[in-house]
Amino acid sequence: MSQKKRMLERKRREAALKKAERNQAIGRVIGVVFIVLIIAIIAGALIFDSVKRSEKELNYSIGLDATGKIKGVKVENYVELADFNKLNMNKSDYYPTEEEEQTYINAIVESYPDLSDKKNVEVKEKDTVSIDYIGRIDGEKEYEGGNTNGMGIRVTLGTGTYPTEFEEGIIGHKTGETFDVTVPFRTDFENEELAGKIVIYTVTINGIYEPAEFNDEFVEKNFGLSVSSAEDFLNKYRMSAAQDNFDEYVQEYAISESKVKSYPASYLSKMKKYMKAKDYKQMETTNSTYQSLYGNDAYKDVLDMRKMTKKEYKEEVLNSAKEQAEKNLIMQALFEKFNLSVSEEDLKAVSTSLGVSEDEYDQAVERFGEPYLYQQAMIKAVNNYLAENYNLIDN
Repeated sequence: MSQKKRMLERKRREAALKKAERNQAIGRVIGVVFIVLIIAIIAGALIFDSVKRSEKELNYSIGLDATGKIKGVKVENYVELADFNKLNMNKSDYYPTEEEEQTYINAIVESYPDLSDKKNVEVKEKDTVSIDYIGRIDGEKEYEGGNTNGMGIRVTLGTGTYPTEFEEGIIGHKTGETFDVTVPFRTDFENEELAGKIVIYTVTINGIYEPAEFNDEFVEKNFGLSVSSAEDFLNKYRMSAAQDNFDEYVQEYAISESKVKSYPASYLSKMKKYMKAKDYKQMETTNSTYQSLYGNDAYKDVLDMRKMTKKEYKEEVLNSAKEQAEKNLIMQALFEKFNLSVSEEDLKAVSTSLGVSEDEYDQAVERFGEPYLYQQAMIKAVNNYLAENYNLIDN
């Protein structure tokens, strides 16, 4: 091969090599870009998913500062408060109706029935009876808590308060009678001592409860230390009911007669998130229950649970958010108008009302957030102030 041909061949090889290197470099760039793009998509999806999850997390303290007030909002700029001088304070307007009074009497009489001492009266389903019993595992060993010790307990037969076999075993027997009832407990019964065991109860029927008559004797027997007669008892009830009705009216008046001129945009947006999160939490709880019982979800999504279209649900969320924001704005405005304050004891009282004991206050803070506890304490302080400072008068 001539020198010229060798030079041309070398140049072709060098050009081919450069082209290959260039293509390889382009391939690496494309690969890097592709990987970066995939990472960006995944990161974006994770961020989006994180945002969606945060929207579903129920934050009771959303939009509140550390003291429980609406963050960054001067409520007096948004609220026109009711004129409390226009309250209807006439006592007679709040007395219970005759129907309400009779319903109350019926409930009292039902709560304090008379125990008949008649013997040999057959007991029936739905009868409320006084019984004593001793329960023995396999008819031999008395178990802990299985003896009424002659104290007499009240049982309404057929309500399922006690095991079915126990209640059905009493029906048909007579007052004054002592007999045995056999109850087989299922293997997963809550009381491990009784789970999977057979217990024989020796039962005595002390008597059948009968409806009492509401009169002076009934009142003296059951409430003698606080009232002197049936009429005195009813008068106390009427006064108490009237004050309760009035207190409720005042609280409703404070909201209904006050006016929110506009809604802080940021806070309203947060209330919308809060409403959506509440619905999602409700759906999750219901689905969890259904999964444990039936192995499937009750609802596929919130729209399914609320039986709404997207448009209907959007409108519902907005209305609910406005209603909640309105109440919170007005109650904070009243709290500030009346120059009220919240103590540590008030916060613990709110914690207790939410089902968390005072000793476990930190758990309430973890679950609800301390700002929410402050807000609820403020609302309670306002209601207490209204109840203490606006009272009924005789007309």
